[in-house]
Amino acid sequence: MSELFKDNIKFLICLFVVSFIIRGLFFGFFLSKNENYWNYDTYVYHNVAKMVANGHGIKNMDGSNHFYRVPGYSLFLSFFYKLFNDTDIKNFLWVQVFFASFIPVLLFILSLILFSTDLLLAKLVSIFSIFHLGYILFSGLALTESFFTIFFLLFCILFLPNLHLFFCLNFNLNIKLKKMFLAGIFLGIASLIRPVGHHLIIGLLFLLLTLKNDWRKKLKLCLFLFSGWFLIVFGWLLRNWLLTGYIFFHTLPGIHFLKHSAAIILMKANQCDYVTSLNFLTKQCDDIKAVKEQKKINSLNAIEYCNVMQEVSLNCFFSYPFLTVQHFLINIFKTCFSLYSAELLFIDSVENLPKYDLNRSWKNIFLRFLIPNTSNKFFIFLIYMEILFFVFLWIGFLGFVVNSFFDFELLCLLVKTVVISGILIFLTIACGFARLRLPIEPFLIILSFKFWVQFFFRKKRVLWMKS
Repeated sequence: MSELFKDNIKFLICLFVVSFIIRGLFFGFFLSKNENYWNYDTYVYHNVAKMVANGHGIKNMDGSNHFYRVPGYSLFLSFFYKLFNDTDIKNFLWVQVFFASFIPVLLFILSLILFSTDLLLAKLVSIFSIFHLGYILFSGLALTESFFTIFFLLFCILFLPNLHLFFCLNFNLNIKLKKMFLAGIFLGIASLIRPVGHHLIIGLLFLLLTLKNDWRKKLKLCLFLFSGWFLIVFGWLLRNWLLTGYIFFHTLPGIHFLKHSAAIILMKANQCDYVTSLNFLTKQCDDIKAVKEQKKINSLNAIEYCNVMQEVSLNCFFSYPFLTVQHFLINIFKTCFSLYSAELLFIDSVENLPKYDLNRSWKNIFLRFLIPNTSNKFFIFLIYMEILFFVFLWIGFLGFVVNSFFDFELLCLLVKTVVISGILIFLTIACGFARLRLPIEPFLIILSFKFWVQFFFRKKRVLWMKS
């Protein structure tokens, strides 16, 4: 592996340079104009970062303690705000574009981790990722996607070589515990950028228990992975416990499930508009809050009110189980099959963010991309190109799945990657977006290209033998 890396150092340097040029041009000529890099979530990250940079700690602009989101991205922002004495987020995004340009290099390494002898595959995957619309677009948006993807890929590069499931043919007894600990550290950093690591770590620990190793070795691996992860997140959990008396990562789940799931389910159940449904549930939350505060003789803190909103959301889910399952499956489908170019339509002045509406059909959703409501011909070109590439990737992935039933090694790789991907996709049941699958898109790209490489080279071999 290290020899392959050294032998291809010139290729990797070119890979990074081209990647940076493309992302830089896209950011410089489009995203940086008219504050296109701003998003609803950006305000939260930016304001917290300013408070940290000014020495006030992880707080909101009104001086209250911030619990709404995990602090990783805001801390990155604050570091550069403080370092350069500049709180213009656009300048920081050039730094983000620089780091995001390493993602194709990480895909090259990850491909060799999964298929150690297939250098051609690694090169094709990394070149494709240079032009991947999702990686280009989110490198210049003030969102967590790029940094989370970087640390998640670093975790995968260290973790996957040590993951040998019980039915895998190749079995490596020489598992490096230090690498597992370092994998935990990278997962911990990713967990503070996007709040999914605490769910993922649980699934990974169970996955490690299915290895071929003896139980003593399995438990050591679990301990080292968890220790590395916990070392990073411990400070944040301790801070929240000291301030509130509760151990938690963030208070986003309450409002997230209430606004993006429960309100929509109730809207469909009662055949009413979304605002009426949301107001009804919000009143329920406020009523429960008033009762609890009366018993407590004190105001509920952020996590306690978050729990109230989750309680109201769960009651709605159990009241309408069929609509709930339907809603969750739709969001999983949206995460898996939505287009990254949807973000372009959101940014474009002609296109507004679609509202939750009973009259919004699947036909309307598909037509939105097949006949985009924009006058920007470059956007239309990108949308159609993404559709073609996306179909190409999914055909290749399905081909890989079929081949895996006849090859245990391919099946082993498929199960490992699908389990990790499945956990992250399942966490999008409340609200599905294409950007939420961006960290696991490398698995789709690598497995798909593996099928296409085998398909085309096998075809060439057959033609050569016939001649």
